[in-house]
Amino acid sequence: MEERISLEKYKKAYREVVIEEERRAFLVHLVIYVLVNAMLIAINFIYSPEVIWFFYPLVGWGIGLSMHYLFGVHWINKELERREAKAEYRAK
Repeated sequence: MEERISLEKYKKAYREVVIEEERRAFLVHLVIYVLVNAMLIAINFIYSPEVIWFFYPLVGWGIGLSMHYLFGVHWINKELERREAKAEYRAK
């Protein structure tokens, strides 16, 4: 016997899945950011300590990481609400 799920249960489950995926993607981005920038700092101090250049990719990538957090984690509920409203509008 097939159990029917309500639209509200589906929407709640879908939201949870999207939020979980976005958080996981952000954490992967954060780990890569930390590892790569630690390597760049080490390379800078080992091979050219007279010129401090690691700061530029650190800040540039940090801005991108911040945007990823804001749009992918912090404001994700607003984006999901917008998508749901758009889908409901098209369904009518």
